[in-house]
Amino acid sequence: MGKNRQNRSTSSGTEVVDLSVNSPEEDRTLKLREKIFLVVILIIVLVSIIGIFAVRISSSGSFSLLLAEETEQYDLSVINSATVDDFMEVNGIGEVRANAIVNFRESIGGFTDINQLTYIDGISDSILESVIEYFYGESQETE
Repeated sequence: MGKNRQNRSTSSGTEVVDLSVNSPEEDRTLKLREKIFLVVILIIVLVSIIGIFAVRISSSGSFSLLLAEETEQYDLSVINSATVDDFMEVNGIGEVRANAIVNFRESIGGFTDINQLTYIDGISDSILESVIEYFYGESQETE
């Protein structure tokens, strides 16, 4: 660290003391370090946000669909014609989820892929497997 700068007198006779302990070069170095620190913090925050987003997607079951190979085709007319009561018979699906399935199905004009069920909040891969087992009588790994 640099030494204190010398005292200066003003025209009014009062003395001004510069209490800076850093030279201008040291001040620039500190400012550069502060900028680098802020950039590192920003990168950490961005990576954290991306990580949270990835975990949220993977826990909803739809992330596995991005990586999955094509799954076996099912006769989708079965689930496209199922009622709320039919879906409520599936293990893990209550009235709220059953209504969500039917509402989503209606909003997209019917399912074109069995995996679209996982787009619905609360429908995990295990519940999808239960739907397949209930409606199609088989257990199918969807990942």
